[in-house]
Amino acid sequence: MKLDIRQVIGGLFLLYGVILIAVGLIGGEAPNLWTGVAMAVFGGAFLAWARLKRI
Repeated sequence: MKLDIRQVIGGLFLLYGVILIAVGLIGGEAPNLWTGVAMAVFGGAFLAWARLKRI
């Protein structure tokens, strides 16, 4: 299995999104929460794209 750049990008966006969601929930800051949700969705979309559309 080859590593695709979309997997790396998606994984990083998903990881940073989850971290921001946690910070937003713990600290009660809405911008961190919503930015984290957007980043997690974007990262998940990249991972789904890499999985569904193989090179």
